[in-house]
Amino acid sequence: MKKIFDTLFLGFALFAIFFGAGNLIFPPSIGHVSGTNWVPALIGFSITGILLPLLAVIAIIFAGGKFEDLTRPISPWFYKVFNLLLMVGVGVFVTIPRMAATTHELGVQTFSNEFPLVITIIIFFAICFYFAMDKSNVIDKIGKILTPLLVIILLFIVGKGIIDPIGTPIVTELINPFSNAFINAYQTGDVITGFFCAPIFIAAILAHGYKGAEMKKVAITGTIIAGLGLFFVYGGLLYLGAVGGGMFPTDIDNTALLSELIHLLLGNTGTLLLALAIALACLTSAIGVIAVIAEFISELTKNKLKYRTAALLICIVSASIGSLGVENIINYTIWIFSALYPVAIVLVFLGIFRKYIPNQGAYRGTILFTFVISFVETMASLGFTIPGAHLISTLPLSGNGFAWLVPAVSGFVLGAIIHKIVFKKKDNDTPLSPINND
Repeated sequence: MKKIFDTLFLGFALFAIFFGAGNLIFPPSIGHVSGTNWVPALIGFSITGILLPLLAVIAIIFAGGKFEDLTRPISPWFYKVFNLLLMVGVGVFVTIPRMAATTHELGVQTFSNEFPLVITIIIFFAICFYFAMDKSNVIDKIGKILTPLLVIILLFIVGKGIIDPIGTPIVTELINPFSNAFINAYQTGDVITGFFCAPIFIAAILAHGYKGAEMKKVAITGTIIAGLGLFFVYGGLLYLGAVGGGMFPTDIDNTALLSELIHLLLGNTGTLLLALAIALACLTSAIGVIAVIAEFISELTKNKLKYRTAALLICIVSASIGSLGVENIINYTIWIFSALYPVAIVLVFLGIFRKYIPNQGAYRGTILFTFVISFVETMASLGFTIPGAHLISTLPLSGNGFAWLVPAVSGFVLGAIIHKIVFKKKDNDTPLSPINND
């Protein structure tokens, strides 16, 4: 009985960490533009927003329990550089500030349009710092205090939206709902959240006394529980956006769309529940991400910058960016996800299938080719002139947003072959050892 309770507790805590600002505001907008094609849109969103993030957690478990272990076959420096890009570029400058801004726009403003944004942000990050300052108890605090309320509210909203829909889906002009949802789900940042939070998830399982094979079983079962919860909530929110699609203009802001949909569904009660759900969802994710980034920075500086000091600095920087507002944060950060997310995705698969990867060259070739294509494509989309960038459009699946896929596979094969030719001896460090919990 204890094992069942612990698994459920840890699974829902992981769900709460994943379920942040983007997880509430993006599914309805994707459903809104998809209309009658909401099912393929849900499939695309679920791959990027559920399957890949949970596989990221499992990849970390298989690799040895740390993101550093997952990236070791590539190069010792890659972990520091790429993790710093993810944590600063995505975590500090996107994910955490967006959560604070969303809390204000969809939570606090529900009750008072005149309440200052700066006060909301100060209160938000004061709470975040309180929960995150003790890194050993982050999961327990989230699981015991914040998660139960969040789950109950979300189940009520989504259940009502499915049982008593506010309308019917309409035909929209969107050509490819699957790829649109797949790519827009990058904005949730959940694959990166999986990399960030897997170590504290594992630490929480170990703290409950589970080791070795038993630890892995609890971890995998917990991720499945989190995944089922995410699918139910995402599906309900995306469907809600689809059935309400004909009631709003196509250019309506993400936050405004969600707020209006919930008000149509549940009236003033729904508005209140949404405000609470927003605050809880954003707090749980922000706390988890702050804890992981602070620990990384502390380790990177060899503890010259203490964990609590790092957490405080993250809160201060994120607070200043959060003052820009949700839509501005989304607009100025889409290029960060476009450039880095494909690399994060291939890292997930390299971690999951690590036992079958022939050598380090396969890792390096895959990462190199993926990054070059995604970076050039992103820079070209921003208006920069890059020689040969036009050739990317000729690659298979480029029209669907997956120009990096074939180069990634090519890099895997070429990297493995070149490495085998250059290094005759078999690598000793490519298959990494599992976590040693004994």
